[in-house]
Amino acid sequence: MFLCKEISVGKSVTRAFYNLRLKQDSLEGVVLDIGGGKNSDYLNFMSRAENVTFLTLDVKAGAVVDFEKDRLPVEDATADTVLFLNVMEHIYNHKHILSEVFRITKPGGKLIGVVPFLMWYHQDPRDYFRYTHEALEKIFSECGISNYTIEPIARGPFTAASQMVIQSLPRIVRVPVFALHYALDGIFLKLRPTQGERYVLGYYFSINKQYPS
Repeated sequence: MFLCKEISVGKSVTRAFYNLRLKQDSLEGVVLDIGGGKNSDYLNFMSRAENVTFLTLDVKAGAVVDFEKDRLPVEDATADTVLFLNVMEHIYNHKHILSEVFRITKPGGKLIGVVPFLMWYHQDPRDYFRYTHEALEKIFSECGISNYTIEPIARGPFTAASQMVIQSLPRIVRVPVFALHYALDGIFLKLRPTQGERYVLGYYFSINKQYPS
């Protein structure tokens, strides 16, 4: 029902699945949203403590910073949680920005990110990459990052197909079309239970920054 509700209000299939996954996360202390823009509705799905302070760093929200090469204007170990959602695909020098967001995460803090995989071309202002879990693992290793988890956001080929067509349909028919494809994947997964993760909408990752040894 959650997925259908999100699609009914205009979200893409991938974004609906992302928001469903983010419901499992909680926010505490200083939360820094990288590239989040203004009025990021995904924050509504994440539980939060009373002491949460939100900071946003995004060129569309007035930040004068080049994510490709600049040092982020934030001190080391500032944020208890860094949100890094749907940003890496828009940055060519992705290892630089990843290293920067890791730098500003406190030891003991968490960096939460998502990247798309099956997604149409979308400029913001550029669109460079699609990542597999293997690519993310290699990038994390090259940035000196360990203690992470990567989760595929996937159901099956029919759900993946619905992601690519639903946004071009009138909103009134999107939920029935999605529900049909979602149900077809239920049949597909009964027949081929190990194949669903081949049709990845995107990846969720969580990095827990360790204290220096």
